[in-house]
Amino acid sequence: MTKLTRDTEINLAGVMGYPITHSRSPLMHNTLMQENQVRGVYIPIEIKPDTLGPALESLPKLGFKGVNLTMPLKQEAIATVDELDPVGKLMGAVSCVVVKQDNSLFGVNNDWVGFRDNLNANFPDWQSTTTSALILGAGGGGLAIVYALIQEGVEEIVITNRFQERAEKIADIFKDQNISVRPWAERHSLVAETDLVVNTTNQGMAGQAPLDLSLELAQPEAIVADIIYVPLDTPLIRDAKSKGLRTVGGLGMLLHQSRPAWRLWFGIDPEITDSLCSIMEKDIRGST
Repeated sequence: MTKLTRDTEINLAGVMGYPITHSRSPLMHNTLMQENQVRGVYIPIEIKPDTLGPALESLPKLGFKGVNLTMPLKQEAIATVDELDPVGKLMGAVSCVVVKQDNSLFGVNNDWVGFRDNLNANFPDWQSTTTSALILGAGGGGLAIVYALIQEGVEEIVITNRFQERAEKIADIFKDQNISVRPWAERHSLVAETDLVVNTTNQGMAGQAPLDLSLELAQPEAIVADIIYVPLDTPLIRDAKSKGLRTVGGLGMLLHQSRPAWRLWFGIDPEITDSLCSIMEKDIRGST
């Protein structure tokens, strides 16, 4: 059965960013629409920085249910949305905008949900074996991952970043938590002290140099995660696999971010099917 409010309704959604041609979100969401019999379309919308406000304000008039936002627009959206969820306020960034029934704009940040649910899908028992985590990188992705791990009860979190002051800013946000900042030069030895290693930098992404991190001292049961999904297996993930470590790639984080957005836009909690994963993996492999 096609899920529509009215027989003539077209469910419109999209992703705004600059540039936007690289985004896999349209393929993912349009596949989800087909799988869930939702009549609609999800489109990429290129919006240059400092022009986001009018674009967001036009969404109700154009009949949109909402949009996702990519960098560098996540911070800019805060000035335009009418309401911001607590996580968006904490992180200072919006990843999803919802057009409410009264045409007001509700901004949320669900990046952390994607990371958490991806971990849960790959290793349902990861919380029971993870008391410590090492986060490499201190940008928006690093902040989201730190928040997710705090919510899941990870007892000790260490952040390391080339520019230490950025890591210290994240630690300051969570002053009441057991978060420490360590110099980037110590990253190799820090691996020995953690149950979960997460790369949130762009190192290892297609076109970028690999992340300079030795896993020689990693604990045998450690989990190594990367939020990058192009390529599907980054050099870090390949190295971890070669050492027999448990690994989590970045594609699942993108896929699982779709679910909270769909619940808000369409009132549907979509399943992340094997078919969807295969379609996304095939597209990524074809481009690398």
